[in-house]
Amino acid sequence: MSMRHVLLSLTGLLLLTCCLRPAGARAAAVDELEATDSGAPTAIMMLPAADGNGRGSMKPVVFNHLIHERKVEDCTACHHTGDPQKCSDCHTLGGSEEGKYITLERAMHATNIAPRADGVTPQSCVSCHEQQLKRRECAGCHSIVRPARDDKWCAVCHSVSDGMSAEQLRQAASGNLPDEEREELAARTVLEKRYAEALRPEQLPSRVRIDGLSDKFGPNLFNHRRHVASLMRRIQDDKLAAAFHSDPATLCTACHHNSPASATPPPCSSCHATRISPEHPGKPALKAAYHLQCMGCHDGMQVARPLKTSCASCHKPRAGEGQ
Repeated sequence: MSMRHVLLSLTGLLLLTCCLRPAGARAAAVDELEATDSGAPTAIMMLPAADGNGRGSMKPVVFNHLIHERKVEDCTACHHTGDPQKCSDCHTLGGSEEGKYITLERAMHATNIAPRADGVTPQSCVSCHEQQLKRRECAGCHSIVRPARDDKWCAVCHSVSDGMSAEQLRQAASGNLPDEEREELAARTVLEKRYAEALRPEQLPSRVRIDGLSDKFGPNLFNHRRHVASLMRRIQDDKLAAAFHSDPATLCTACHHNSPASATPPPCSSCHATRISPEHPGKPALKAAYHLQCMGCHDGMQVARPLKTSCASCHKPRAGEGQ
């Protein structure tokens, strides 16, 4: 037998093996994921069709069941009826009587949710995430700055593996993509997920001299690196923070809130003048901007010291002042 015949035979055998894959066998990506305790799929792709024709559908969302399951007390945190069925069974894209005409979009994104008759307040994806922002680790920044809900914000959840073909997207939006392929794409999306690596504290200025308002008090030598390191340490193992802090300099934008994310943003005085401008009466003057930012973060993180009622806690009086 020639080498050509051998290669053709081996190729045919390989194709036959793939075609005879046992029913219910899962692709390799699914098997790489850790199993959930509940028995639910570790990762699922949410892409319901509207009227079965794909029109009015949404961008796919891959939901990591495992990491969410480990963050809640029980399944009713999300499956509020007590029945662990698909959200889209009741909450359709267009609204249905079973879901009290609450559309899937509202069920997932609503933040002002009324309690039920039993006193329990259901959670949406967004409302649950926003509850996490009240934690001490997050509140320092998020009590001051509200991230823009733009395309970049949406894409944190509404994304799927680049390996999803246009035909698979069309089939999924029409409700015709086989369950096995949906599971495989969801698993691949989870495995391919890469989080931005935050800037290291040593990449940033160690101390910043704040002296634009020095009068009764001397300049403030702000320990910039220590503050950044403290914030990073608090969220270093937080999956939610890692997902939404999608730029290495995202953390910088909490203080440098109207500048592009950068390790070298312009100083506060480039936007905030020493006096309120008549053209921009809603923009705080520099002194107020500093105090709103610093004290607001300390309040949010429940920092006991320095005392915000004592100027000398942060500012060293000049010689002869305060005596």
